[in-house]
Amino acid sequence: MDHMAIRMPSQRKINYFDTGGAAAVSNDGFTGLPSGGTGGGHYNLVKDLSLLNRYGLTHTTRDGTPLVYRVRVTLHGMTHAGIGPLTAGFRGVQTDSDDTNTVTSGDGFTLLKIAGCQNNWVMKQAAKEFHEAREKMFADSGVSKTSRGKYSHTIRYNYDNASDTWGTPIDSAGDAFNGGTWDASALSYEADSDFQLGLVGSGDDEESNSFTGSYLSIGHSYLLSRLNQPADTNPQTTEGPAKYSVLTRMKQAAGIGLDGQDPSVRDRARGEQDNPPYEVLDISDSGDVDHDITEQVELGRVAVELGAISRSMVIDVPFGIMNCSAQHYSKDDDNEVFSPFWTVELLKISEMTG
Repeated sequence: MDHMAIRMPSQRKINYFDTGGAAAVSNDGFTGLPSGGTGGGHYNLVKDLSLLNRYGLTHTTRDGTPLVYRVRVTLHGMTHAGIGPLTAGFRGVQTDSDDTNTVTSGDGFTLLKIAGCQNNWVMKQAAKEFHEAREKMFADSGVSKTSRGKYSHTIRYNYDNASDTWGTPIDSAGDAFNGGTWDASALSYEADSDFQLGLVGSGDDEESNSFTGSYLSIGHSYLLSRLNQPADTNPQTTEGPAKYSVLTRMKQAAGIGLDGQDPSVRDRARGEQDNPPYEVLDISDSGDVDHDITEQVELGRVAVELGAISRSMVIDVPFGIMNCSAQHYSKDDDNEVFSPFWTVELLKISEMTG
């Protein structure tokens, strides 16, 4: 797939609905949405499209460049069976004294919010660097590409923790698809235990101790592996890499480039102003593992009046992985249990540009 036309699958529409029981979506805050009886808000479009098309789609190209999945998300104001909420007051439903007329005041709605990782050069380069580090891991162990599994040539990512649990798509009858096995990629180095990679969430302290955990946030780990821009760009000084950078230690011996100098494969375009408009990591403050790059961003939100209409939005989903949550709102705070039915239609797959 490197620098070639990206294959579009023929089955591009996915339905989601919680068949395992109505989601307890609150009137007072966002609740992660399950689907097909599984998950708590995390959705892997790459997995689900692979399931429905019966071939392996990927999060990245064969050189590790992240793919961005452009989709149309439609939220329906009813359940999968076409039933809307009946509670008086939930959507401003009122009847007159003789129960003959119904008036809707439109003071209630369901809101679907979708979040994901950032679509920027850091995430692009992080994915490419970890792809190279993984290839080195196999090469150092004498594992050839031909001896690896058919679906093992790109990294499968988590969202914000190891062994993520995903929502499951449903069929036309509202039943969950069985699907196959979706294994997240595992990496290791220096005889350490296996760990998995993800897109958001707290990073690891790679300055003061060796990483021994089960999950790495790739954006944070990548920034710790490189020379970092100082807060004042006038002085000709830099900071980093972190003393125990995982990427540095995985790749140093292979001569790929992490040797204390900025590798030529990385984009280092910087503004000419004195102060960077983005957060500069203070690597010496190793205890600080939560930074802008570890935060999820909102990809979009859409709202419907229950029992009335359907509405759509078009969003770009980096890596094809997203976090979906919903909130019901009504003037009278009815907190009616109501499971949103929503669909995702794939429009385009493109390489992340950064």
